[in-house]
Amino acid sequence: MAWIRERRRKDGGITYVVTWREPGERTESTLSIKDDKARAELNVRLLDANGQSFQAAKSMLAKTSTAGPTVQENLRRHVELLTSAGPDQLKRYGRAIDRYFGGRIGKIPVASADHEDVVLWVKFMQSATYKGKPLSAKTIANHHGLLSASMETAVRLRLRADNPCKGIKLPKDQSTAEKMRVMTAAESLSVVMAHRERYRVFVACLRATGARFGEVTALFPDDFDLDAPTPTVRIERAWKRDANDRFYLGPPKTRKSRRSVSLPPSFVKDVRALIESTPPGAHVFRTSYDGPIRHSTFWQFWDEALDSLHYPKAERPRIHDMRHTHASLMLAGGMNIYELSRRLGHESIQTTIDRYSHLIPDAHFRAAEIAQQALES
Repeated sequence: MAWIRERRRKDGGITYVVTWREPGERTESTLSIKDDKARAELNVRLLDANGQSFQAAKSMLAKTSTAGPTVQENLRRHVELLTSAGPDQLKRYGRAIDRYFGGRIGKIPVASADHEDVVLWVKFMQSATYKGKPLSAKTIANHHGLLSASMETAVRLRLRADNPCKGIKLPKDQSTAEKMRVMTAAESLSVVMAHRERYRVFVACLRATGARFGEVTALFPDDFDLDAPTPTVRIERAWKRDANDRFYLGPPKTRKSRRSVSLPPSFVKDVRALIESTPPGAHVFRTSYDGPIRHSTFWQFWDEALDSLHYPKAERPRIHDMRHTHASLMLAGGMNIYELSRRLGHESIQTTIDRYSHLIPDAHFRAAEIAQQALES
């Protein structure tokens, strides 16, 4: 950190000597400022905010003299202008702006932020931690996306001419641990059956549909059409949180998340009995108190089931892994990736490809075979 030494001169004035050590240097650097303590303190703050680099501090000082909103203020304005984000998403954006854009880049006027500033912010994110753990490449990419979107808003508001986030190379995920715990058909069925009777059909629904936890727990009896030639369940809503962390029913995660999902006959029989016993206005899947099932408490029953199956702690599938398992079983059964994307309610086919293409081990072989047949015809 930079610091100030005071030297009283013979004329009665005070010289403030700002002292710091440049990155990689062994000797100290100094800057003498006569009779202006506020200016000396400003230089200390600038040096501390710029890694003790005097050139970076000078650049920062030049940029902060530019008029107009700062990067952080522009981020807040961008979020205010969003028309499709729900209260829970807006709250997450607000927390992200406070947590990750309150430092150097947040104080720069949006009009003068440049490529180097974004690169330095990415480096800061690579060194940052949350709850004691380094930020993942995905987290950095998500927040870079928020910053980039806010810069596009700045361009539209004529606050700057271009988007400095474009062309930035983001860190890649170097994790070697497999985050996705995919179960076999037999393993996932065992997990279903290991649950208490009250929650068995609920977990079976996660397995049979691949729907998200917040979508399945939001289902009403009228969402099911069990007497159609192909029985289906309609996903129309999901649980959300408002700005005060209170739950409410809102639209699913994306536009394409509104969908109909076909149901296997083996599941229809079990869910029919549960639907017929559901009181008017109640959710199909509910607690012993007839309230909605919440992830924050259900994990205890999930853990209890895995305990009974003697799952090692390090290899335990998460509740969300039932969705990944469903995707794996569908692909193994012959469903193509486009059908799976619609079934899972992904907004983009690329999301499905990125997440599940590795579950199709013979995909390259089949692609070569199809190409060969096409070329021979």
